[in-house]
Amino acid sequence: MMNRFFATILLTAFFWACSESNPEFTGATSETTNGIAFTVVDASHSPIINARLKLFSKETISVIDSATTNSLGEARFDSVVSDGFIEGIAGSDSSLMTWTALDTQQTEISLLPSASITVRTGAAEADYAKLYETIALQFTPYTASRSGNEYVFSRVPAGIFDIVAGDSLLATVSVENGTTADTLFRMPGITQEFVFEDFDDGDSLNNIAKTFPNFGWYFNTSNGAQWISPDSSKSLATALIDSAQGKYLSLKFALGESGTVLIGTHIGLDTGYYDLSRLTAVRLKVRGDCEFSVALEHYKDIGDNKFNKALWNAKANENWHEVVFRPGEETLESESYQVRFKDIATEIGFFTIFMKNGTFLEVDEIVFEGMDTVL
Repeated sequence: MMNRFFATILLTAFFWACSESNPEFTGATSETTNGIAFTVVDASHSPIINARLKLFSKETISVIDSATTNSLGEARFDSVVSDGFIEGIAGSDSSLMTWTALDTQQTEISLLPSASITVRTGAAEADYAKLYETIALQFTPYTASRSGNEYVFSRVPAGIFDIVAGDSLLATVSVENGTTADTLFRMPGITQEFVFEDFDDGDSLNNIAKTFPNFGWYFNTSNGAQWISPDSSKSLATALIDSAQGKYLSLKFALGESGTVLIGTHIGLDTGYYDLSRLTAVRLKVRGDCEFSVALEHYKDIGDNKFNKALWNAKANENWHEVVFRPGEETLESESYQVRFKDIATEIGFFTIFMKNGTFLEVDEIVFEGMDTVL
């Protein structure tokens, strides 16, 4: 429905403010023979002791100078430069960071919660050798080596970055303080993804039904919950909304004190199932005000219409955003029949979304990564 994007996370600006210099660094707040001095603070404007600062060359992204803050949160670079970048890090786990252009007229630097970036490729194991071994955030010292079919920048400052491999621009990603960007880089001929449902055809069948028959989408309630849209007497297609980019699914419900609702679809016929063991991620775009779970369920009824399931939890908000669920990160709760994906991956019979604690959920572009077909 919507143009694909790598992430909808916004840049959080680095905060700067003026303050008086400690006499130890008098005259050192700009380019002088005494170097360049800063006071380093956190989000509450408190000085940070033992923060590590590095001054990088703008041309080569190599370290020119380094310093550590004193008991007043102050540090000085002895080098005299007018251009470059400053990296600031605090905490043994780099929990606070900044990466910003040098400004010799400023005297204060804020370190804010660090972020992380995961770059997926959706490549099958047979194609791992075709992937780049290392990628980087351009004009920074931050690199990530390949692990399987993805790359992880475990600690980086907030910002907007171009992701590169050598001289090749791969993607642009933005990440906010204290968050994780989980983004897909598509490589032609290598990335594998199957659009399980995008709702653009306007019917009640998932996209597998274009080739192999199934019973399409259904919806249920429990513990007094009620559907508002779709109306319980009509098909799921009545909850599809037109937009400039295509159709999306708009679900509205009244849960009462403890109710839940679900929508689901057979992947095959009643006793059919598919081998999804090649799956590397499930992603979908959502907007809403509820907590929800996505499940891939085993085809076999283990009694009273209960099925073992691999299940992931998430929360929607008022803005469209992409959520990504990965095999191996599912929640495990035996009393709710939640199991490891790998234990049922070869015999998946249902795709299900459970909703709770809210009033609406809108869904678009449900995609299976790591496979270009479900067969």
